[in-house]
Amino acid sequence: MLHPSRFCLLVLVASLSLGACAEPETPSAAAPEHSEAQAESGEMIAFGEALAQIRGHHLASLELYKAGDNKGASLHAGHPIAEILDSVRSELGEHDPELAQSLAEALEAGAAAVTGDKPADEVAAAFDRAEQATGRALTEVVGDESQSAAYQGSVIALLLDTVVHEYDEAVGDDGLRLLAEYQDGYAFTREARNLYGDIAAEVEAASAEEAEEIESAFKELEKALPSVQPPKRLALKLDVKSAAELVALELEETVGAEPVEQSDPADVVARIEGLLGEIAKTYAAGDADAAAELSAEAYLENYELIEAEVIELAPEVNEELEPLLGADLRRQIQAGASQEEIESMIARARVLLHDALEAVEEGH
Repeated sequence: MLHPSRFCLLVLVASLSLGACAEPETPSAAAPEHSEAQAESGEMIAFGEALAQIRGHHLASLELYKAGDNKGASLHAGHPIAEILDSVRSELGEHDPELAQSLAEALEAGAAAVTGDKPADEVAAAFDRAEQATGRALTEVVGDESQSAAYQGSVIALLLDTVVHEYDEAVGDDGLRLLAEYQDGYAFTREARNLYGDIAAEVEAASAEEAEEIESAFKELEKALPSVQPPKRLALKLDVKSAAELVALELEETVGAEPVEQSDPADVVARIEGLLGEIAKTYAAGDADAAAELSAEAYLENYELIEAEVIELAPEVNEELEPLLGADLRRQIQAGASQEEIESMIARARVLLHDALEAVEEGH
């Protein structure tokens, strides 16, 4: 990833199987290594999911472009640059700076092809080059493990959890409220299905019955999100959530995908506040790139977990907080704003986070 109650949230927990290994002589000393391995595994899965989101955004963009919706196509072509690039460029840059630059240039070229009103086949070719760049990035950072069914299943599970979050944001009590988020959910479902095709045979070999259940769950998701434009009759959020969770559970049981577990909204807000503090310190130290990456993490890996609840329970708070965390803070960091300006934005974000948490907890 969703949550058994509307206010519980999911975060990735990368658990390690100890199997029949002997107990370490000093358990207390082994614990940090275990925790470090968990964190590294989770980071690698999140990296793969971020790359999958890029491909999903491009899928939606191309479909909209071919349908004549240049505005919608431009929006989705721009999302990987505005929302995802910073979160993956730093990790990739540690392994291969030239490849990190190549990915950034490929994303920029795809967005430029859309805004430049190029022929559809040129847009498709630009997105194909970006897809190839994400494949090279995955291999460079994750290595051979990226080809394992367990890793791919973990990415699929995390991507489908994002689908649930996007659908929660998109659909309100009175119907569709956010078209772009519905389209994200559609595109990420398509990409998850594409990824599943690579491991379907291994799932089938492990359990034909569970493979059939996964197929049925994907069909439910595709029925709920059948095209880039929403159906007249929207599916229930619970149906989308149940289907996504079923796929994740069966992948866990058949190929050892990492599970998705619950987290309290207060924990999410606490993590964001901690990241905001790190942003201020990092920016003051002169490392704007690292500060921008932390800003992306605060939004993509944390605020998005509670955004649907905030939209529902405190829309006026989200109206200011979402752009602040989602793009404005990062944009000012990259523009070289003064330390005072950055800290002022962080202070405002803290106030809004407090208001958001209060609304969510009262609603619960």
